[in-house]
Amino acid sequence: MKKEIEQIKNDIKNFTPASKERTEFISSGSTLLNLALSQKGIHGGFARNRIINIVGDGSSGKTLLALETAHWAFRNIKKVKSKLFPSVKEVKIAYINRERVMDFPIEKMYGQDFVNAVEWRYDIATVEEFGRYFGRLAIEHKENECLIIILDSWDSLNSEAGQERFKQAALKDESPDGSYKTEKASYASKEFFNNACDLMTGKDITLFIISQTRTKIGITFGEKHYRSGGDALNFYTHQVPWLAEIEKLKKTFKGETRVYGVRMLAKIKRNKVAKPFRQAESIILFDYGIDNISSMINYLWGPKASKVEFDGYSFKNREEFINYIEENDLEDELSKMCEDQWAEIEEAMVPERKRKF
Repeated sequence: MKKEIEQIKNDIKNFTPASKERTEFISSGSTLLNLALSQKGIHGGFARNRIINIVGDGSSGKTLLALETAHWAFRNIKKVKSKLFPSVKEVKIAYINRERVMDFPIEKMYGQDFVNAVEWRYDIATVEEFGRYFGRLAIEHKENECLIIILDSWDSLNSEAGQERFKQAALKDESPDGSYKTEKASYASKEFFNNACDLMTGKDITLFIISQTRTKIGITFGEKHYRSGGDALNFYTHQVPWLAEIEKLKKTFKGETRVYGVRMLAKIKRNKVAKPFRQAESIILFDYGIDNISSMINYLWGPKASKVEFDGYSFKNREEFINYIEENDLEDELSKMCEDQWAEIEEAMVPERKRKF
């Protein structure tokens, strides 16, 4: 008996888990945003099999960021050698576009095959309808399927009770009940999110919820901006980037100056899978999407840099440098440089203290 106990102790001591990976990621399309979200560049991004909340004001890139992530998964997730999920044979994307805003040329940007592969839903109007739709997709999920569900947006959904109050008020030609109702928040906290987490457990399902920023009137202390959704969105989400436009990019041609893109700042206000409170800038170009190369140039050489020294060459302007990177497939090389610089800065933040254990 004593010999058996010693053998058990040795087995426990020498036990090695099959995989040390706790989280895997779906790229956002931006190396810098990936680093802010996950501390990983090329192989980082949004946490797979988690609930993500993308928050931002108008024209900050919320919809485009969700599309970029879904597009990356559509093109690349089958090639990923996962340690947590079965190999992917089918990528399934559901986009609930309640706001009915998708005016940019997504076919040109991402390809007709991607657009055809997405299940676009415009008819889901309430949180209860969304819950039933999500539940059906999660229950029908197959083992070798990567499922990405995007709700655009949480703010656009009503509750069934609120929808009925509005209809009755319209029929009676009177104002609806002025009291504030909480059916939507109650359904989210008591019905949807806890059941959604149960249905997602062990399955390759990732849920993106887009939210609009709102402004507190007369605020003199604390955060001026907030997003609706209550405690449920605060509790159940794993990564919450807040997006904001920080600069409009302009060009002048034939005497006319026009905006051709924006600099987007993402602040990671909540992160359960990496270090919190990181932030990153990305360039968004109209009719193109996230410009990862320009974003990395800004990070490594500064947004105002014109001349760049790289790979033994001197480039007289950014356009010439970008062409060189694209023609020689050196985007991953830039990503590695960003990763190294990010890691060096993170290392400098670690307190020089004696370890507790």
